[in-house]
Amino acid sequence: MIVSFLRVIKFAFQNFWRNFWLSLITITILVLTLISINILVVLSFLAQTAVDTVEQKVDVSVYFKSEVSEDAVKDVRSYLLGLSQVKDVKYVGREEALEEFESLHEDNEEIMASLGELGENPLGATLIIKAHSSADYPFILETLDNPQFTKFIEDKNYDDHEEVIGRINDISSRVQNFGIILSAVFVTIAVLIVINTIRVAIYTHREEIGIMKLVGASNWFVRAPFLVEGIFYAFLATFVLGALIYPTIILAEPYVNAFFDGQNVGLVDYFNNNLAFIFGTEFLALAFLNIVSASFALGRYLKV
Repeated sequence: MIVSFLRVIKFAFQNFWRNFWLSLITITILVLTLISINILVVLSFLAQTAVDTVEQKVDVSVYFKSEVSEDAVKDVRSYLLGLSQVKDVKYVGREEALEEFESLHEDNEEIMASLGELGENPLGATLIIKAHSSADYPFILETLDNPQFTKFIEDKNYDDHEEVIGRINDISSRVQNFGIILSAVFVTIAVLIVINTIRVAIYTHREEIGIMKLVGASNWFVRAPFLVEGIFYAFLATFVLGALIYPTIILAEPYVNAFFDGQNVGLVDYFNNNLAFIFGTEFLALAFLNIVSASFALGRYLKV
């Protein structure tokens, strides 16, 4: 059994080296297939990071009418804190709201003059609501539309945040769809290349195969070297991918962090933490793809 296995490995390596340039082209196509898939993985990670970053900065500011009492506002705050969707609610009193408003518009003489003419604080208290997820804000806003609260509320702001998150999700979806199409194209090309590589190998070894069959070689022994060759292609392609992608993401990470305003996105850490899953899954999928392609070529063109 061990001797047969070693012979299968030997024949598989012979097939590889006898058609070296065709093998090289096959590996190149497989590497390009894996690169397209990993680009999709990176883009999905960055898109999710972008959404998470925006969500951390998203909140809903609820502005109350100036005549609403502090106790009424705090009652609303207590109610909101009782909702499971709400992470935190910050109370900003009238005086603090006025100070923030004046600080924000201190360079605008018209606004400052208008405040002076009023002679009193025109602003009401504000509640700044943080939810556990951006998906929770519509429910929170719907809750605030209750008549018992609307009589106190002057305005709410969330539409801008919702639009930003929607745009990011839309771009992410389009990029992922493009990545899937690109990966599908490379997978199709890879299948065709592997099939033709195996066909050439079968043609090159046709006399040896005939002799092997005449001396009683089993179908498995004839097929096995070509299947092992397909697994070898998958291993080399995954190894080359690892050798290419790690230096690339290490070089790219500072630029990615700069794009996220200096935030450490953790692209390298993401690959380190998911190394076995990412490359292991890609190797197994590629090996399976190559075995299926080789089996198709053998069943179609090799009469054993």
